[in-house]
Parts: sequence; C-alpha cells; structure tokens
Amino acid sequence: MNEMTFFPATLTSPRLIWRGLQTGDVDVIYRQFSDPDMCAYFSDPPCSMDEAADIITHYADMRQPRYLRYATFTSDTMEFIGTCGYHFYNVAAKQVEIGYDVWKGRWRHGYATEMLTALLPLCATHLGVNTIYAIIGHDNLASQASVRKFGFVPGEFLRDVSDHERQTTACWHYHPTR
Repeated sequence: MNEMTFFPATLTSPRLIWRGLQTGDVDVIYRQFSDPDMCAYFSDPPCSMDEAADIITHYADMRQPRYLRYATFTSDTMEFIGTCGYHFYNVAAKQVEIGYDVWKGRWRHGYATEMLTALLPLCATHLGVNTIYAIIGHDNLASQASVRKFGFVPGEFLRDVSDHERQTTACWHYHPTR
C-alpha cells in the first residue's frame, strides 16, 4: 500500500457515536470484557481491571494502521454499548479481521448491524483490503445473522487460531467491492 489514510477519530451513524478508546473508559471496558454472558462469545477469558486498562492502552494510538477499536455510545443518552474495530491487519495479504461487541442489555436491537454498516466500508477504503473476516462462535447465531446481511460466508481460517477456536468458531469472509 502506498499511502495510508487514517480512520476518523469520531464517527456517527443514525443511533450511535463512536470515538477512540480513552483511559476513562476502563470501567465500561472492564464491565464489557469481564461479564460471563458477554465472555461466552469471546475467545479470551474474562479480563481483570488491569487487563481492561491494557486493552485501552493497546488501542489508544489511532494514528497507526495495525489495529483500531472504537468505543460506541448511543447518540441520544451517550450510554456505552460496546466496541468495534479491526485487528490482525495483514497488508501483504490485503485482509483484516474485524470485531464488534454489543452490551448484553442491547442485544437484538440492530446495533451490530449499524456498526458493520459503517465499519466495513471504512476498512475497505482506509486499509485497501480485499478480504474482511470475522471469527464467530458456532453458537453465536445473532452475530452470524448480522454478518450474513452483508454477504459474509463461512470459509477457511485466515490466521492461526487455537485448536479450541477451530472447534468452537468459524471464520466468516467478506469481499468488499470498491
């Protein structure tokens, strides 16, 4: 890739406002990634408060292209409802893995779809990828339904995963058109 354009620091969609993670988000990130119901759909075990702070530190520099995570809030009440972004960006292969999570009290309200509606074109435009993929648990039917709406299909894993992940998840592929 010759020239990288960076992602916007903030985004809006019809019901959401997104911004980069900040140190003040540690309580909501901890809540999000330590809750047993939420963690049932993550490949990582529940996190500690220190690990929540590490997540924020890891994603804090939005000027680099390797990974990105937005904190996501409702535009009417500014309630934190989740995060979304990308990681495992492979420049040579022109592919990137996306991730998104919606707080369990907001499941089945279309927020994942709204996140994907904005995130997919951003990844295609800013990263110039040919393949966007998501690793989704076999039992996470709602997330599977969300990605299917955009044309994702199950395929081969595009990065190394653990044996446990191979048994419990599938890699869903999307090929954006530019």
